[in-house]
Order: sequence, then C-alpha cells, then structure tokens
Amino acid sequence: MSRRRSEAIDGKTDARRGDANQAVIYDAFISYSHAWDKGIAKAFQSALQGFDRPWYRPRSLKLFRDETNLAASPHLWREIEQGLSRSRWLVVMASPSAAASPWVRQEIRWWLTHRSVDTLLIGWTDGTLVWDDSRTSFDWSRTDALPCEEMDGIFDQEPRWVDLRWLHSPEQASAADPRLVECVAEFAAPITGRSKDEVIGDHVRRHSRTMRLVWSTVAVLIALLLVALAGGVTAYTQRNTARSQTLVALSRQLVAEASSIRDTQPDLARQLLVQAYRLAPTAEATGALVDSGSLPRVIHGKGDVRGVAYSSEGLLAVADDQVRLYDLATGALRASLEDLDGSVATVAFSPDGRLLAVGDADGGVRLLDVTSADSPRTLGAVSAAADGTNELVFAPDGKLLVLARAGGSVLDVQDPSRPRSLGSLPPDTIAASPTGALILTEARASAVLGLWILSGSARLTRAATVTSPSDGVFATDGRAAFSANGRTLAVGGGDNRVRLWDIDDPTRPAIRSDLNAQGRDGVSSMEFSLDGTVLAVGGSDGVITLWDVSDPFRPRSGARLTGYPAFASVFGLAFGPDGQTLASIAGNREKLAPDAQIPPENTVRLWAVSGIDRTSTVTTLPVKGSFPPSFSADSHLLAAGGSPTTVWRMNDSTGPHLAATVESFNAGGQAAAFGPDGHTLFSGLPVVAWDIADSAAPRKLTSQATRSLGAQGISLNPALPLLATGAGPMAPEQVELGTVQLWDVDNRTRPILVDTLDGTMADRQAISFSPDGGLLAAPTDAGAVRLWNVARNIRPTVAADIAMVRGKATALVFGPRSRTLLVGDDRGAITSWDVSRPGQPSRRATAARHAGTITGLAYHPDGALAASAATDGGIRLWDVSDPDRLVEIASLSSGGLYPQATLAFSPDGSLLAVSGDRGTRLWSVDRVAILRRLCAESPRITREQWHQYLPNRAYDPPCA
Repeated sequence: MSRRRSEAIDGKTDARRGDANQAVIYDAFISYSHAWDKGIAKAFQSALQGFDRPWYRPRSLKLFRDETNLAASPHLWREIEQGLSRSRWLVVMASPSAAASPWVRQEIRWWLTHRSVDTLLIGWTDGTLVWDDSRTSFDWSRTDALPCEEMDGIFDQEPRWVDLRWLHSPEQASAADPRLVECVAEFAAPITGRSKDEVIGDHVRRHSRTMRLVWSTVAVLIALLLVALAGGVTAYTQRNTARSQTLVALSRQLVAEASSIRDTQPDLARQLLVQAYRLAPTAEATGALVDSGSLPRVIHGKGDVRGVAYSSEGLLAVADDQVRLYDLATGALRASLEDLDGSVATVAFSPDGRLLAVGDADGGVRLLDVTSADSPRTLGAVSAAADGTNELVFAPDGKLLVLARAGGSVLDVQDPSRPRSLGSLPPDTIAASPTGALILTEARASAVLGLWILSGSARLTRAATVTSPSDGVFATDGRAAFSANGRTLAVGGGDNRVRLWDIDDPTRPAIRSDLNAQGRDGVSSMEFSLDGTVLAVGGSDGVITLWDVSDPFRPRSGARLTGYPAFASVFGLAFGPDGQTLASIAGNREKLAPDAQIPPENTVRLWAVSGIDRTSTVTTLPVKGSFPPSFSADSHLLAAGGSPTTVWRMNDSTGPHLAATVESFNAGGQAAAFGPDGHTLFSGLPVVAWDIADSAAPRKLTSQATRSLGAQGISLNPALPLLATGAGPMAPEQVELGTVQLWDVDNRTRPILVDTLDGTMADRQAISFSPDGGLLAAPTDAGAVRLWNVARNIRPTVAADIAMVRGKATALVFGPRSRTLLVGDDRGAITSWDVSRPGQPSRRATAARHAGTITGLAYHPDGALAASAATDGGIRLWDVSDPDRLVEIASLSSGGLYPQATLAFSPDGSLLAVSGDRGTRLWSVDRVAILRRLCAESPRITREQWHQYLPNRAYDPPCA
C-alpha cells in the first residue's frame, strides 16, 4: 500500500472518531468545476436523485451540490466542509477545469484526509484519463482531468470511472435514454450497496409501475376534465361577459360624466372620453369622440391673462406675464417673448398679419416682425400713453390707435422701425373702429357717448351723440364694439342691455335693436365676427352669448357658452380669421382669499363656433350647392358644391385647399363624382368626364356637340365601367326630372347611354350600386325601392321591388362589403334591408330619429358606421355593425340646422363631408387620430381626478 493511501486511511480513522456524533444526511457530495461542469453536474444530480425512485417520494438519493444546498454565507469553506463531513460518498467530475480548480482540489484533499478512497467515485466529463498499470497510478504525463498532486498514488488498483462526456446539458438527461440509465446505475450501485443489474432491474420495474399509475390517473383526470369542461367554459364565458358588461357600463358612465363637465372642465372631459373608449369602444364613446371637436380648448396662462389676438396668417397671441405665439392649425407653441419690459397689457396684429403690437401697463408699445413666427424680432418701440394701454387697433391705412385709461394716441406705423405720433385721443375714448375712421368716447360723469370722425392726420371731428343721459341705460363702465366695416356699433352696459346702432352715416346714427344679454351683472365685453354677422357678448357672470345680427332689425340669440364660474367676468373676446373659433378671457371680479377652493381664472378658452352655434367640425369649405360630395379613391381630393363644382386638395398639412373649379353647365348646378381610378371626375348630363390627374388644371376629356345639363345625382359602379345618373334641372322634355339613366363610361371620351330606367324618381343621394357591382338600387315614382340586375353590355333587368312599410324612399346606400341596403324615407325613418337574395329582400331593422325627410345617407368604409341627414337639419351618426339593430350614437354639432344636406365618408375612413346650403362641412371620424388629438390638447388626468371617477381601478392614465 502506498504512503498516501496509508495516510488517508489513518486520517479516515481519526475523522470517524471526531465525527461519530455527527449524523450523515447526504448519500454523496458532488465536486465539480463551475467553469466547465456546471450544466453536467446539474443534469447528473437530477438524474441520480430520480433513479429508482418510487412515485410518492421526491427523490431516491440525497445529494449535496453547492448551488442547491448552500445559502449566502461569509464562511463558504466552512459550509462546504460541513457538507463533506455529512456525506457518505464523494463524486468527482473529472475535467481539466476541475483539475485546475482550487476548490475541487481542496475538497479532494479533505476527503482523502477524513474518508476512505474506496468511497470516491469519478465521472469523466472532459479531457484525458490514462491508467498506468506499471506504476499502479494514472499516467500523469497524459492525464489532465484529475489533479496529480492530490490523487497520485492513492489507488492500489485501477479505479472504475464513468464516461459522462456525452452529457452536456440538463436537456439531455432524458429518462428514456439508455445511456443515461447505464451511467447512473454505475454510481447508484455502490452508493446503495447493490449490484448494477439489481439496481437497473428495480428501476425498470418501478418505472413501469409508475407509468401504469400515471396513465390510470391521466385517464381518470381526463374523465373528470370532460365532465368539468362544459361548466368551466360556461363559467369562463359568463365571467368574460360580466367583465365586458362592467367595462361597457363604466365606459358609458365616463361618457356621461364627460358630457356634464364638457365646458367647465374641458381638459378633464377629454381625458375621460379617451379612457371611456379605452375601456370599451361603445357606440356612445365613438359618438362622443366624433363630436368632441365642440369641446373648448384651454390655454393655460403664465400668470394673469390680459390679452388675446388672432392673426390673419394663422397665429394666436396670448399676453400674460409674457407673450406667446401659437399655431392655430396644430395648436403648437411657436415662440415665447420673455424679454419685454414691464407687464404686458394687450396685443394686436396688423391686418396683413406681419406685425404684432404689444402694449404694456406703462403706456409703451413695441412693434415686432412675426413674418417668421418661430423667431419674431423687435422693429421699434414708442411711449404712446401716459396711463397704460387698454386696447390696440390697427387701421388698414397704416395707423395704430392706442387706447388708454387716460387717453391714448394715434401712431403712424408704416415704417415699424420708426413709429411716430400723429396726435392724441380724448381721455374718455372707450372704442375705435377697425377701419380707424371712428372713435367712441364716454363722458363718465353723465354716461353720454360721443361718436367722432378721425381723419388721416388724426384730427377729430365730433359726428354725433349716440345716446343721452335721460336714457339711463349705460353705466360708466359700459362696453362698445364696432363691426369690421365700421357700419354697426354695439353698446352695452351694466343693465345687461346691448343696443345696435347703424352708423353708416356717422353724423346720423340710428338705433336698430335693443338686445337683452340675459346676464346677471352687466355686459363686460363684446366682439363682432369679421363678416359682421355675429356678435359675441361677454357677461360679468362668466356667460358668453352669441347673437345673429346679419339683420340688425331682427337679431337672434344663439348658443350660450357657460364654461366659466359665476364669479368670473369675461373681459376679452376675439374671433378667429375664419370665424370658426372664438377666444375668450375671463378674470375674477373680486380678489379671492388665499385659502379659496376655486383657483383664479388665468386661461384662454377657444370655442369652436359656426355662426351663432357651436360646432364639432374640422372646417367648413365655402362652396355653393348641396349636391353630394365625392372623394377620390385615395381620399386626397374632394369634389363639392355644384354651383359650380369645386375640387379641393385634402392632404395638405394646413387643411383643405381649393385646387380648381370645374365648368358648370347651368344655373341650377350639377352633381359630380370621382371614378374608381381616383383621377377621373364625371359630371353633367349627358355625362362629361374630366381628367383631374393635375388637380390644379382639370382637363375635359369628353367633347359634347350639344350643351350639357346638370345631373341631380351620380353613382359610380365599383366593379364595372358603369355610371348611373338622376336627371337634374332643365332635363330634356323626354326625360322626367329625377329619372335614372345608366351610362357606359369605359371610353371616357365618349360615354354611351345604356338605358333609361323608366318609373324611377331619384333625388340627389338616392342611387347606389352594390359593392360587387351586380345590383343597382333606386326609388320608384311610387315611393318603393327597385333593384336592378346590371352587367356590362346588357340592358338592366328588374330584380325586385321593395315596398316601404310607411312613407316613400328618398335616400339609399349600399354597405361597403355585403348586400345590406340602408333606405331613408320621407318620414324620417331609416331601414336596413338584406338583399343578398335580390328576389327576396328581407327587412332587418328600422329606426326613426329624424323629424323630416331623409336627404342623405352614407356608409363608413368599415361597414360599422353610417351617417344620415334630413330636412330637420340634423346630422346623425349610427352604429350599423349589427344590421338587425340600428343605434344612434351621436347628433353632431353642426353649427346650426343643416337642411337638405348630403354626405359622404372618405375612402380612408378619416373624414365625413356634409354638403348643404351653407358650405361643405368636414368632421374627423378617425378614432385613432381623435384620441391622439384629445391627448395632445389636455394634460394628463391626475391621481385625485382618477380616483374620483374611477375609484375601484388602479391609476393608469390613458394618455401616459
């Protein structure tokens, strides 16, 4: 026996004496190199612990491996030594990395010192192992998988080692692999004290019993699963249905909450609408999104807001502790002027929009060049008033009128870098006309208003006295406003009355009407729209009232804008250049206490208006005629109007732009429609084709020997080169007004009349082809709907007549994907019909929400949304995703009634166009774009607001 072998045995004997009282709890200790054998050691441990294991035991052998048995400890070797001392066998994973590992070598030294070499097993994982019988030891010149210093001469005969070099990862440790069973048995046999054959036999028998038990259990579980599956699916469905219904109910509740605070807290209302649609895209949420354009926008001031002004070039100036310029189209901040001396009091743009005048509280005026809105620059400055600046008025002739508390002055600003004074204004001046020709003064002691003519040299001539003290109407804090043309004067005071004066002849002013502003604390501000047809009156109670003064003898009151708190006084109003926006400023009448719960008003509110009504439209195109609008296939062009037909470019970032005007054939106008190719426009009767590839220069393709007439309505077949028209005004004697004609337009230079469909009576939006092109629907002169089979080069044949339940058909449209037909009648009802079998049409649903004849119907490209218009002037949106149930989701804020309107959705589904006698109005119906806009226009909902409206849901702001 070798010397090291003897020392090991002696050490083992001593260790047994010292460890006699320490329990052995591990069958084996696995020693390995982390750098190479970590995965193999893990796989080996898993396989050995599960070998010959009864199914009811977690493992058959208990093995020690540092990663599975050691916790974090500052005494690592002490923990390893305890593991070694409690183990009966040592398994060494032999590899060059293990041979070089100081930890593996130390573990081997400990084992050979305290245990017998007969309890050491070797698993060969990599490198070289060569036994030298002549030396009764390993050939250390070739062996690199074991440490020579620790293991040289410890064996008295060749040891048995197991080749594990094929095992590289836990994924290879499959119980079905015979190599694994063979290798594991090599270790299990000595550890358990049995023969290898016995161990393998017991393992196979135990595995077979376990598999039989497993399959029996699986069979029972499958049976139980099948029994429970129906109940589980039902419960799952019911749970999802309950959750869905909860979300739908919560979404509808948020829509209702947003509606109740739409004017008082518009920013929060926007956030609630986004969250409502996020929870569940209900019909109510969709309708509220489309109509959300009527919510006022809020611009928060940096301090007290003192002035606001619009530029003709699309800018908005807000004056508070500084002056900020905003882009009207995008709402983006373009510039912030923070280097102004003194406190800003008021702002005004020149008529051409190139100059911005800023007046301060010390009476100084600064002129800035805002041609480049991103980088405005100061041109000149002047001291124009001794007691601060109240108002600035640019006159078209190059004068700037500076109104102040104790008088003002008239400046010549034709050279903005050198403004010069032309003269002073009376100390009691309260208003100046936009033309610069008239000023209004008030003798505050006697409440007498004087009208003065201002000459080009700033010389004043008294024209007339507008009222007298005996009227007792105007308080000394009265307000006045001139119309843009200087011909109408509105004067209001503390008694809530506003008088309109005709001052076309300033020397003989004539009162036209006396308005009751319906406020509580008097009139605080007034402003005319640029066209002079609308007067906005702001009250000291925070209410703004819009008045139609197009007929000054019979003014009509319109919308009341009531978003401000009752303690706020509206002291600033300004109409946008297009008349579609009204900006307002309000301030607190009384100084609030420091602990007041309501914060002071320091915001600018932008109200979307059209005339005297609120509106949710994107814009209104100034076109004449209410013929059906038509979009090109790519949605980049829109044909609208009809008297004449105009073509608009829709893909400009700044909004629609007029591209061209197409020839009109008669005074009554004409319908026009784009063909499927997207660049051919058809109009007239006989049909005329126009090439709109160059939208700025339409080219007539059809040459007609006779003068064309106007078509009442036009519909293009989506699959065939066919076109249907309804005979328009001045129809030939042989063709009755409204009669439908079918045209072959394959050759655009020579459209061919295929047939005249006698007995039909189509109005402007009462002809429609099915999406597959095989059916044409049109009303009959008796009020029914007739379906025609159509094909190329074949005369149309009648497929069926649809008898209306009540009333007469006046408008109809096919759905975009299936043969679903919507029909509107003269009693305001809309009915959906399934005409997939043309010979047997089936009525699906009816809804009657309009109070007049349906004049227009349109289907959204997604087939889930529809729009309708009627003689009652309403524009309504419908959820038609279920043809058996038509649900109204919104009555759009159109800026007043819109009778006799027609409408169309853009092919990309982003816009709804509605044509009427007051232009073509556009709504955004792109829900993604609307949600993005609502988030951009409002700050994120706060935690307090969230928990107020969604108390049972974790804070998750929708616009994060």
